[in-house]
Amino acid sequence: MKYLVLSIMLLAAVTLRAQLLDPVALDSVRTYRDLERALREPLLVQRLDLSGARLKSFPEAIRQLPNLNALDLSGNKLKEVPEWIAELVHLQDLRLARNKLVAIPPALCRLRHLKRLDMSRNAITGLPECVGRWRELVSLDLWSNDIATVPEDIKDMVGLRFLDLRAIMFEQDEMDRIQELVPKAKVYFSPPCNCGM
Repeated sequence: MKYLVLSIMLLAAVTLRAQLLDPVALDSVRTYRDLERALREPLLVQRLDLSGARLKSFPEAIRQLPNLNALDLSGNKLKEVPEWIAELVHLQDLRLARNKLVAIPPALCRLRHLKRLDMSRNAITGLPECVGRWRELVSLDLWSNDIATVPEDIKDMVGLRFLDLRAIMFEQDEMDRIQELVPKAKVYFSPPCNCGM
């Protein structure tokens, strides 16, 4: 009997350990929309949506969700992303659109399984040099930010297939350079600004 109980406990521990979900599984898991409820069963939470929750700071309690694969904090009033975000090692889908962010912290570059990053409609002024570490990133949405240039390291984002840079005032030369750096990606631009004329 003792061995049976130990076997069941071991099986439960293996089942609940952190895991990286494939896209189909990630789309079909339960979405938690309340942080307090998610914290009652932290090992079960793989998708958390706190969009439009009027948050002024990144909830530190999210650190207690080791299986988190998808996090949506869009439509809040966040001004920064904490360094501890890198602890969410299974994060694949991060949505931070419509906040008050001015920078992408280098800690985000340590999320090596990130496949989708939406930071549209913020006030981001540039990308960190470490963006080349996002080798699995497929979609990067930076629509309507204040970016002046894109680092050369974007060429190392070999998985990138979608890059949204609309509503950002680039000159035609910069647009051409960006497109050359990511030839496999569909890049969306607004018409060039002709800023130097």
